[in-house]
Amino acid sequence: MSTFSQEYSQKHVQSLKKGKYVFIDSLKEEQDENASVPFFTAKAIIIAENHESFTGDIAVLNLSDLILKQSAYIDENGKITEAHKLYTWPRNLGSTPQWTAAKHEFLNQYILNYPIEVLSLQESNGVTWRFITPENFKKTPANIKTSPEFEEYLANQAEYFFLRRPLKDPK
Repeated sequence: MSTFSQEYSQKHVQSLKKGKYVFIDSLKEEQDENASVPFFTAKAIIIAENHESFTGDIAVLNLSDLILKQSAYIDENGKITEAHKLYTWPRNLGSTPQWTAAKHEFLNQYILNYPIEVLSLQESNGVTWRFITPENFKKTPANIKTSPEFEEYLANQAEYFFLRRPLKDPK
């Protein structure tokens, strides 16, 4: 990746906010010069919530924050799990490529195309999240402010197929 495209990519990657998401693109591995471990991004359909107002957009987001040690996953029974425990850790804990591969496999298998809801944000980039149904995601708030990309999604919503919560829980 050229320096220009790397800078462009990193400047246009958004962080997760409180709201609903479906990651609809393939994962892209990104490297921040200030971090030793790569993170993953993907394009997502977003219904973000901010003090009872909503915005709809399609953007590239950092979805590695879903599985940070500071993040939490809530299952349908209300059980809270530290999100970094959802995926299988590599045998060699010191191997960055093995960590990256394990995270890639988890995100690809359990996050892409599954609607999720970010319930809260932590100061440390961690988030609390859960799976939601495709029907719940497709309920668009009446007072939503939308981008042209989100308008395109709304106009063609029937063409979008989202997966239901995985039958087999992560880990």
